[in-house]
This record gives sequence, structure tokens and C-alpha cells, in this order.
Amino acid sequence: MVKIYYFISACLLLFSCNNNNTQVSSSDDIRDTISSIKRDTIVEKDTIAPIQVPKEETDEATKMILEFYDKYIRQQDKMPCLDKREFCEEELIRIKKKYLSNKLIKKIEPTEDRDMDFIVDAQDIFIEWLDSIKVKKINSKRYNVYLFNFYDNRYDSIQLKVAKKKDRYIIDDIIF
Repeated sequence: MVKIYYFISACLLLFSCNNNNTQVSSSDDIRDTISSIKRDTIVEKDTIAPIQVPKEETDEATKMILEFYDKYIRQQDKMPCLDKREFCEEELIRIKKKYLSNKLIKKIEPTEDRDMDFIVDAQDIFIEWLDSIKVKKINSKRYNVYLFNFYDNRYDSIQLKVAKKKDRYIIDDIIF
């Protein structure tokens, strides 16, 4: 009688363990599905296509920075406009005045001893940067802009300080 009791207990234990394994397996399948969804979401958020309308969770300063770099890089890519040189330069000045503080515009003016563009931290500008530009908020006033360095095959960062002027944000400083 005791042997039958042990046999039935062992069968019940084995049956319940087998049942739990099935549930864990289906739970693992659910976790795999969720993690693949998360991976897809992360990849999607991490990708910034040629500056499209930013997602709702993006703050106003980030939107302004993306907008500025989009317009600035596109305008610089047109330079030098041999047939309409004055128009191109005036448009670039308008873009700077709209998005940059006067203090910053004076700070980044080209001189004889500086041959680089401090806005992009480079001598040359590549329209392809618009495919890979990233903006990261450090705190309420500091942001990093990441542009892909094709030569070194890595991202270079540009540190910006933003300020609110009236009802909109502007880039107040670039930290070298």
C-alpha cells in the first residue's frame, strides 16, 4: 500500500512538473516576443532619418536643434552658390539669426587663423550627416549633438547650451 502511495505521489509530482515546464515555455515565448518588440522599438527610436518631424516625447529644444542643423547643413551643402552667391550667404545668415544667440554668432565668426566651422566642429560639411544626426539632452540647458565622422567611423559630439528667448529656444553657446 505504501508503494502504491509513493508511486501515485511520484506520478502527480512528475505530472505537475511537466505542466509547469509547459507554462514556462509559453512564458518564455511571450518574453521573446516582448523583447523583440522592445528591440524593434529601440532601433526605431535610435534612428533619425533625414530630419523628420520629431516624436511627441521630444522636447522643444531638441526639435529646435534638429531643425537648425537640418537647415544649416542643407544650406551649407549648397555653398558656394556660384550663380546666386549673395542669396545663399544671406539665407545662411538668416538661419543663424533665427536659431543662434548674437553672442554665439560673434563667437563663431570665421577668422584667418580658424578654418573650421564650429557649428559642426569640422572643416567640411556632409549632407549625409542628416541621416545619422542625434541629439541627447544632458540637462535643461545642455544638449549634445552627435554627427557621424565617416573618416574615423564613429560619432563626434558637439556640446550646446540652449536658452529660452521669449517663447522659443535658441542655441546660446557651443562649448569647445
